[in-house]
Amino acid sequence: MNKKIIIVLSILVIISLVLTYPYIMKWIDNIKINKEINLVYSYIDNKTKYNDIVNNITYDYVKEVLSDMNNAKINDSLIDNLSNKDELGNILKSYDEKKNTVLEYKNKEISDRFDKNKIDDYYDKIINELDNRYEIIKLLSDNKKLWNIDNNELVFNKRKIFNEFLKYSFPSKLVSDDKGPVITANDISITKGDKLDIESKIKCVDEVDDDVNCEINGSYDVNKTGSYNIKISAKDMSGNTSEKNIKIIVKEKNSNKKPYLVHVIRNHNVVIVYGLDDKNNYTKIVKVFVCSVGRNNWTPTGTFTISDRAKWGKMAGGVYAQYYIRITGSYLFHSVPYFTKNKGDLEWEEYNKLGSAASLGCVRLAVKDEKWLYDNLPKGTTVKIFDGNLPSGVTKPTAIKIDKDSPNKGWDPTDPDKNNPWNK
Repeated sequence: MNKKIIIVLSILVIISLVLTYPYIMKWIDNIKINKEINLVYSYIDNKTKYNDIVNNITYDYVKEVLSDMNNAKINDSLIDNLSNKDELGNILKSYDEKKNTVLEYKNKEISDRFDKNKIDDYYDKIINELDNRYEIIKLLSDNKKLWNIDNNELVFNKRKIFNEFLKYSFPSKLVSDDKGPVITANDISITKGDKLDIESKIKCVDEVDDDVNCEINGSYDVNKTGSYNIKISAKDMSGNTSEKNIKIIVKEKNSNKKPYLVHVIRNHNVVIVYGLDDKNNYTKIVKVFVCSVGRNNWTPTGTFTISDRAKWGKMAGGVYAQYYIRITGSYLFHSVPYFTKNKGDLEWEEYNKLGSAASLGCVRLAVKDEKWLYDNLPKGTTVKIFDGNLPSGVTKPTAIKIDKDSPNKGWDPTDPDKNNPWNK
C-alpha cells in the first residue's frame, strides 16, 4: 500500500471518529445512567435501602427522583409506636399531610429515561398504604371506648370492631370473655285477653358480643288466668351462657284493685306491704318496714284509704317531715321529723326511736322506706291499722342507730340524696 493511500485512510478514520464520538459517548452515558436508574428501581422494589445507593448516584436528575421518592415514603413509627389514644388526631393529620406530599411528588415531571408507569405504580403503592393506615387510625379514633393498649398490643373489648380489625396486619386481640350475657327481664303481669309481645320486654346483653342468642322457652295463654313459668336462655359467641326464670301472670279483666294493700301492725311498730298474687288476692308480701306509731295508742285503728301527699310537710309542733302521705284526717305516713325544712337537720334522737311508739299519732318511717311508699302507693290504696301478731315467717326489721357523736347525725342514714354524707 502506497503512502498516499495510507494518508487517505487515516484521514477517513479520524473523520469517522470525530463524527461518531458523540454517539459513542452517549452510548457510554446511557450505560451509566441505566445502571443508576436500575438502582432507583431496586430502591422502589425495596431490594436496596436508600442510604446504600444514594452515594452511587451521580446524575442530578436521577438523584432528585430518588430523593423525592424517599421523602414520600411512609413513616412507620406513626402507627407502630402508638402509645395512647390522644395521639390519634395528630396521626390522622400526619397521614393527610403525607398523602398530599406523595401526590405532589407524583405530579412532578420525570425524565423519559425512567419508566413512568413503574414510577407511578410506586407512588400509587405508597398512597394505597397511606389510605390503608389512615383507615386503621380512623377506625380506632371513632371507637376509642372499645379498645386499650397493653404491651404495644391493641386489646378490643367488643368483638364486632375486633372482627373489623382482623383484615389489617396489626397486633391485636380480643379481651378475654368468660362471663355470660346479662338477661334483663322481670315478671310480666297482663290482663286476660291482652296481647303480649314478650320479646320486647326481655333484653340479653353481653359485654363483648353485640349479637347474643336469646331464647325464650315456655308456654302461656293470654286468654286464661294463671301464672306461667318462662325460662330465658342466652349464649354469647364465646360459648358463655346465662339463664333466668320469670313468670307471666294473666289476671282477670276489670279488676279495680290497687297494686298494694298496707297493714300497720300497731303493737309491733311494723308496716307490711302486700301485693297481688296469681289469683288477684293480697297475699304476696312485698315490703316489711320498721316504724314508729303514736304513743299511748294515739294512732287510730281501722281501715282507711290514702289521699293527698307532698315531698315536704309541716307537722304538729312546728317541725317538718319528708314524703308525707295522708292516711286519714291529720294522721299521716311520713319520715322522722326535721327541726327545719332541711335534709341535714334531722331530729336524730327521734330517729333512734324507730321500732317503738314515739309520735303524736302519725306513722314515722326512715326516709328510704317512706319514699318507697310515696313512689309506689297510688291514691286510694287501702291501709289497715290494727294490733295483732306478725305473719308467720316475718321478722321485725331493725333500724340503724345514729351515734350522738356522729358528724353525720343531722342526716337520715337511709336518705338516697346524693349530698347525704352517709353515702360517701
